[in-house]
Amino acid sequence: MPKLSPDTVLHRAPSFIAEVDTSNEAKIHFESRILKVGHDALGLLDLFHQPRTVGQALTLLGPRLKGPRAAQEALATVVSLHQAGLLRTEPTESFSNQPFPKGGYDAALVHIAMLEDPVRKNAFQQAVRDTVRDGDVVLDLGTGSGILAITAAQAGARKVYAVEPAGMVHLARRIAERNGVADRIEFIRGWSPQLELPERADVLMTDIVGNEALDMQIWETVQDARRRLMTDSPRLVPGRLTSFATLVRIPDDTLDKHRVTQSHLARWKEMFGIDFGPMAESESRRSVGFYERPETVQTWEFLSTPTELYQVDLRQDTSPLDTRCTLAANRTGEANGIVVHFEAQLGPKTTLSTAPWLGCARSHWYTAVWALPEPVKVIPEQELSYSYRYFGDGTSHLAPINGQ
Repeated sequence: MPKLSPDTVLHRAPSFIAEVDTSNEAKIHFESRILKVGHDALGLLDLFHQPRTVGQALTLLGPRLKGPRAAQEALATVVSLHQAGLLRTEPTESFSNQPFPKGGYDAALVHIAMLEDPVRKNAFQQAVRDTVRDGDVVLDLGTGSGILAITAAQAGARKVYAVEPAGMVHLARRIAERNGVADRIEFIRGWSPQLELPERADVLMTDIVGNEALDMQIWETVQDARRRLMTDSPRLVPGRLTSFATLVRIPDDTLDKHRVTQSHLARWKEMFGIDFGPMAESESRRSVGFYERPETVQTWEFLSTPTELYQVDLRQDTSPLDTRCTLAANRTGEANGIVVHFEAQLGPKTTLSTAPWLGCARSHWYTAVWALPEPVKVIPEQELSYSYRYFGDGTSHLAPINGQ
């Protein structure tokens, strides 16, 4: 093992499992081994989420180190973590060898799915080309493979700050080098709320748009970046998100995966000899949200045209949303669910829609679905009203208006 000095830069291993006992001693499950480490180990592993020198890490840990022995123990923990391979002098510049979801955004599966999408990344790329001007400073949040950061550099950006919390950031740097633009892109491993930049950015771009427009907290993240990291009138990709709701008939076999039914209860009573009735009674009083593949949803029976549910301008500050939506049936049927999709205004001439009827097996999104508490028989022009709440933290709820 190379000798550690205060100037040695260390990188944390991409993934591990930590176990803490009542005395704050930690056990780390790593590469089929269980390592018992000191009580400062978790703090040090957190600090080395970003590359740091040994001296920097011990200085940041300093307020917890009340005497010479504490400092010696912390340094000994750094050495033991390094010897075990949890702290390394070189970053891991490859995909995780753990399966998704354990491998997280370092899993190859995630990036293959993103880059195989025939629409989404191309639309973002076009919006970046239409938005970035020569000499711009650009902030890319959640850079992933670096595709948007590289596109911005190719479009003439003077400097791109590409932020990514996952270890994929190191592989993205190599991709930028391979494409001849690494001299204008600074890759930063971390979270944007903890980030400071040496200069304000002119353009903010991010693809942290979830299956439901706000479920990855894009509004909150962009608001924080606008206030601290951007110029006074930044250009945003995307700039606006508009969500739509459509009445549907969810097939029974799909609904049975997400709601406890009487047929479940009868089958379980026969199998286990136990009455699970309270589970169904609880389910009958609430809407249930889930995600489904767009190529599956597009085969369902649609009972209304899409109606705007809400619109969010990412240039405005975030706040809880509490809105109502009235859907008019356009055919006879039984409505037992609502499909929610969104349109993202990515650039001056580019819009991305996640409408399920526009998706395919290669689309990198799922469709948000709400199963209603009770099915409703509808006829053309019949109106049904629903409330939608976004709580400001990535969570939301949709339900019928009381008395409907």
